[in-house]
Amino acid sequence: MLAFHKVNNINAKVGIYLRISLEDGDKQESNSINNQRKLIYEYLHKNNFTNMVEFIDDGCTGTNFNRKGFKDLLSNIESGNINTVITKDISRIGRNYVKTGYYIEDYFVNKGVRYISILDDIDTYNEVIGNELLPFRAILNDMYSKDISLKQKSSLKERKKRGRYIACYAPYGYKKNEQIVGKLDIDEVASAVVKKIFRLFLEGKGTTSIARILTEEKVPTPAMHLNMNSDKSSIFYTVWKGNSVRRILRNETYLGYMIQNKETTISHKNPTRVYLNKDEYIIIPNHHEAIISKEDFEKVQKILDKKKKTSNNKKEKTLLHDLLYCNECKKRLARRDCNGKIYYFCATRTAFHLCDNSNYISYTNIEDEVLRYIQKFLKKYSNKDVLRQAYIIEYAKSKTKIDEYKVKISNLSKDLSKNNHKLDTLYNDKLNNVISADMYKKYSSTLKEEQKNLQNKINEVKAYIKSQEEILQSLNKDDKMLSEIINKFCDLKSINQDVIDEFIEKISIDKNRDFHINLKFKI
Repeated sequence: MLAFHKVNNINAKVGIYLRISLEDGDKQESNSINNQRKLIYEYLHKNNFTNMVEFIDDGCTGTNFNRKGFKDLLSNIESGNINTVITKDISRIGRNYVKTGYYIEDYFVNKGVRYISILDDIDTYNEVIGNELLPFRAILNDMYSKDISLKQKSSLKERKKRGRYIACYAPYGYKKNEQIVGKLDIDEVASAVVKKIFRLFLEGKGTTSIARILTEEKVPTPAMHLNMNSDKSSIFYTVWKGNSVRRILRNETYLGYMIQNKETTISHKNPTRVYLNKDEYIIIPNHHEAIISKEDFEKVQKILDKKKKTSNNKKEKTLLHDLLYCNECKKRLARRDCNGKIYYFCATRTAFHLCDNSNYISYTNIEDEVLRYIQKFLKKYSNKDVLRQAYIIEYAKSKTKIDEYKVKISNLSKDLSKNNHKLDTLYNDKLNNVISADMYKKYSSTLKEEQKNLQNKINEVKAYIKSQEEILQSLNKDDKMLSEIINKFCDLKSINQDVIDEFIEKISIDKNRDFHINLKFKI
């Protein structure tokens, strides 16, 4: 039996939730957002509900709950802006019966939220027969979704076996035939780039060198080629990477093979994609015109396999390897061994000239610099009075920030309350024919957008306050713990794994060779 919530129609703050997904088998004409909205607004008018906000997920499956509109609804419930949720039917909430049941029978109950499903005759405020049938409806929706999912997967697999290319985009080097569904044709521009990549590699160029050549020649990347209306000077689109080149060199599609069914979802409830074994691939030879000859392709694979075996003999990592970053572009520093010495440098600068950091720094110098920094830190805070004073200052800073942002939340909440009052007044004016429906729609959309922005700001400020409160808690813990650590390492002579585990979070080096060392403590 669902809980009896004391939320009547007059004091209800309604969250209208609308969702449709053709993946779930929803019929466009009957379940469209507009039809859901029309049905719910008729119900609201008939039952004298006056305060409502819409939350919409258009094209989002009901088998998982990672949906923006639904998350916004929950956020408004948490902040007290919503105490009633109304949907066309419970399948709009979701088609996973376990999670749907959790939200309706557990979460809404614990939050004091009234739930109404119009077509299922469910209302947790009133004793109605639909309340008793809710678990069974949720199970049926889940079974329906599973059946749809299995049928869709089976249909897709059959089309793949028949040689129909079903992905959204053609592989780089090809384009979809405009007349014949599932047929691939040669893309003259992109295929010329593919041929060039294979030619350069067979001439002895490495994948990074090829990427640099293509970048310098301003050859559009595969991503940019898909959308030639994008800004062609954008770094995101125009920078080729060695990994992108390597994927092209490994792609058997260029031999004329259609290779599909490489991955699938875990289940209709879990959209996480997992890779299948190679024996489960659907491979159809001579499916389309080849770009690369089999002879050249096999030569390339032998070279790549040889390079892979060489690269697998990895050198032992240095102690600080995973902590080293470029302070300019924020990328990891790369390692290079030369004449028995180890150096670190910014690979973004070396490969693409897109970073100002041109330094090559020996690993020995890096360790020495970090050691000096830690020793200086230990010396400074070995005096417990100095250490405690540093914590008091840091604590005061965080406390001041929290107080400032609590005032900000209070002001934002007042603005939100005024906004809600304006919406209520506007809706009543519409009901009393003071303003037309068009005027209501025009002004309410502006107020709703403002309401959404205010709520987002409140949520951001609350998250910031929470982070600052966590810092205050950690400061109290760190005070005693750090004092013990300082005593433990007071005679530190060299960097070791214990020092890294206890002290260092990240090391960044800028273009001026200055070190920026982040410690695991707040001072």
